[in-house]
Amino acid sequence: MSSKNALTNLIELTSNVADAFTTALYTVNLEEGTLKLRSHLTLSSHLKTDATYAIGEGLLGQAALHRDSLVDDFMGADPSHLEWYAEPEDIKGLMVVPVVRRELEGILVVDSKENYSFTPKLQKLIHGFADQMAWYLSLERRSPSWIDGEPADFQQMMKWCRFLNDSPHRKALSERFLHIPRSLIQCDATAVVWFESDGTGRITHSKGWGQGLKPLTVESGTGICGSCLDNGQPMLVPNTLNHPWIVFSEDEPSVSFGSVMAAPIANEKRMLGIVVCATRARNGLKQIDMDRLSLMTNFVASSMNQKNTPPQAEFIVNRSENKILSSDSFLSVHKKALEREIIRENLPVTFLSIRIQSAPAVLKQRSQEKSDLLLDQIIILLSDQIDPPKIFMKHSDVGLVLMITDLSDQETHELEYSIRETLSQVSFNLEGTQMKLEFEYGLSSFPSDGSDLKELIETAWARTIHSEESVHG
Repeated sequence: MSSKNALTNLIELTSNVADAFTTALYTVNLEEGTLKLRSHLTLSSHLKTDATYAIGEGLLGQAALHRDSLVDDFMGADPSHLEWYAEPEDIKGLMVVPVVRRELEGILVVDSKENYSFTPKLQKLIHGFADQMAWYLSLERRSPSWIDGEPADFQQMMKWCRFLNDSPHRKALSERFLHIPRSLIQCDATAVVWFESDGTGRITHSKGWGQGLKPLTVESGTGICGSCLDNGQPMLVPNTLNHPWIVFSEDEPSVSFGSVMAAPIANEKRMLGIVVCATRARNGLKQIDMDRLSLMTNFVASSMNQKNTPPQAEFIVNRSENKILSSDSFLSVHKKALEREIIRENLPVTFLSIRIQSAPAVLKQRSQEKSDLLLDQIIILLSDQIDPPKIFMKHSDVGLVLMITDLSDQETHELEYSIRETLSQVSFNLEGTQMKLEFEYGLSSFPSDGSDLKELIETAWARTIHSEESVHG
């Protein structure tokens, strides 16, 4: 995807994870010494979107000058005036994070009216999102065509990542990692490590190391893989200087490699695996190779997290984090906040229900796994078609509810028509079988159809059923 879309998706992801009131990314102009808003998601009507901030002045400027993160809460006290708002907001918690690659790229601001404190785990997640934003911003500077499009080599990279994601099981995924196209990464040896539930790392697939590596185990603190395991970050040794670097274990075969790198497959809960690449040439692997391998492993980790997470877990926020949120779960957590910040502010809110009307025979078995596979495909297909802010919710095994804001009646009906056209033309894949699906749709909106979120959702869903009844008598 383009960097513009990627940054928008990362902002959405950060906002949902942090239960944020505002999430804003400011980019830096070092020549002018200023920060300017690049991308944001907010529930405030007072965010200053056109303001410019001087480096060294205010919260944003000081964070840019010193490259220091700030975490603050306002428990028991009124928040001081926050410079990015034109009028005071009742903010309870705040986090400001420098967005840094090799140099400062910008500042990420996340504030909340729900949370007084940002837990260490949440801080770690937000820092991770900031790192990904820095990666895209640094690529923009080197290749401005990324802003709105994809360079040819990046298209190939995304095609390969999707191929990895489509692996039916871990064995197939491991074998695909052994055959990374040389047009993406040129290496002489590759290995894939998977971690068992007790933390033991097993080398299940490898090539080019001179002998089999399956008898070896990867342990914390030992070698390049051990370091990658300990810090959860990719590791690159561009030039070993012919020193005997340990890659996996002290018992590994003695093979001389001039350059080695390792990238983790990890989610926020645990380390899943590590992919290792090596070349015989000194400086044969560079930072761009490390970036590409990290992007591959990040894609894979997201895909594996989706497959291993119960389907009522979290928001669906972008194409690389496809998770399903049940409407009951959503309402129990976010009903109060959304009704206060959206409905009570009289912002346009629309709910669009999409129900599979003619489910294939395999769904008659009421298999939740099978239905989730179809719903995931629908969401991925529609995700880039709908501008943020948007929330997808799973309503049942055969349908979704989409919540969108700030659309007029005409824009809402145009969007519904566009979605109908898209879904009527695509074939879906289930267990290797291509199939067409038929859908029923239902709309509800605030305030004409009610002022309660649960009522609005149920009204939209009921209209899909009434639509079917009107057709079939």
